[in-house]
Amino acid sequence: MMNTTASIKRRVADYDDMGSVIYSASTIATGVRCRISESVPSEVRSQVDEWSQASTMIYITPATVPPPGAGFGGTEYKRDDEVHYGSVVYEVLGTMKTSVPNHHTVLVCKKKTDGS
Repeated sequence: MMNTTASIKRRVADYDDMGSVIYSASTIATGVRCRISESVPSEVRSQVDEWSQASTMIYITPATVPPPGAGFGGTEYKRDDEVHYGSVVYEVLGTMKTSVPNHHTVLVCKKKTDGS
C-alpha cells in the first residue's frame, strides 16, 4: 500500500539583526514510506472550512510517524508541515487517525504552487 517515500519539513521561525522574522524549513523526517492520493474523498471536502482547500491525502505507516513528545524531529506531524516528494511540495492542513490503532495516519494536504 505504501508505494513511495517522501521527506517531511517543518517551518522554523528565526530573527534577523533588525528583529524581522525569517522562516526556514528544517527536515524532520526523510525516507518516510507513504502513499500519495490526489483524489480527495467527498466527506473531507464537506467538513471544516480549512479543509475545503484539500487536494491530496497522504497515508503514512505508523512505523514512520515519530512518537509524540520526543522533541524536535520526534513530534507528531502537524498543520503547516510540508511533504516534499521530488519537486512537488504539499502543505499539511491537518491530520486524521484511523479507527484501527497503529494502522496508519492520514495527512490532509494541498499541493503548493509557486507564490502560495
